[in-house]
Amino acid sequence: MKVNAAGSRIAEPPGMGFLFLKVILGRFGVLVLAAFLILGCKSKSKWSENNLPLPPGADSGVYDGQFIQTDYGFGFPLPPKWLYVRLSAEQEVDEVARFSDADHEMIVRISVQVIGDSQGFSKKSWQDSSQQDLENHQFKIRKKESAQEWKTADSGPWIEIPYLVTDARGDEWADEEWALNKGDILIGAHVLVPGDAAGTEKEKKFLKALEGALTQIHWYMPIGSRGISIDRFELQHFTEDFCKALESRSTSKVGTYFDDMYPDRSKWNDWYQKAVAGDPGTFELKAALSGLVINGDDATATFTLTRQDKSDSHPKKFDRSFKLSKKEGSWKIMYSMDKN
Repeated sequence: MKVNAAGSRIAEPPGMGFLFLKVILGRFGVLVLAAFLILGCKSKSKWSENNLPLPPGADSGVYDGQFIQTDYGFGFPLPPKWLYVRLSAEQEVDEVARFSDADHEMIVRISVQVIGDSQGFSKKSWQDSSQQDLENHQFKIRKKESAQEWKTADSGPWIEIPYLVTDARGDEWADEEWALNKGDILIGAHVLVPGDAAGTEKEKKFLKALEGALTQIHWYMPIGSRGISIDRFELQHFTEDFCKALESRSTSKVGTYFDDMYPDRSKWNDWYQKAVAGDPGTFELKAALSGLVINGDDATATFTLTRQDKSDSHPKKFDRSFKLSKKEGSWKIMYSMDKN
């Protein structure tokens, strides 16, 4: 058993490495086609798709305080002072992430399994599987508490079961098994806490933070068979920033989003300057992405510019549609789709 500098035991799962649900994998094949997405540049929900950060690459990891699982397209906020532990060769086959507290005592491992038919999942069958999995990993169950359910915003409930177990060496552990079934996948959260930390205020805060994180699980819109498309992120980032540029009332800022060969640049500048003309203190300006069709490296986007003058109770709305293309590695507005 490892100990840290303070003399406390460090969570070190014995045997095969950790507790994972063993579910028979069903054959699965699905094609998600994203042809028309209606998105807003601003969002009411903190964790809605439009407010999610833009990962710098295709790898899963922590970005702007969130853990993002790119293969399956979900994320949740990482509690303060939690550490993201890189996966190693001894990880279980279904493990996709690992976290610990600052002292490396308490460990949380996240697993994902494709279960095929979602109708095959039940609360009772999962409880039986979680208990059997503990026994398969040479844990003896000393105590099992009642299962609890934790609601999420739009993903159904997490099921959670606390255990008190001993390993093959006789060391005591507090264990919690969490499961969330969404469609054909089963997400598991597996918590292991050394027995001498069980019931302490430190453990209670850690588990409370875990609850807060998992119940805020949120999903990214997939492009392709499954998971997050980095191209999709880049396009979303581009359209959101273009909305902000439109609201800035600056022709030069807006102009950076157009391709150098954009036709009728002077015509666009003239229209935009008229749309935002006047004392900035006398009106509000809001921009939104009101329509988007994606086709590989090309897209058609419609933006709505709303001007609300303080002297007029009726807002003025202007819609403009553009052809976008990922030219030379970055998205640009190529030309206008409007007839006038």
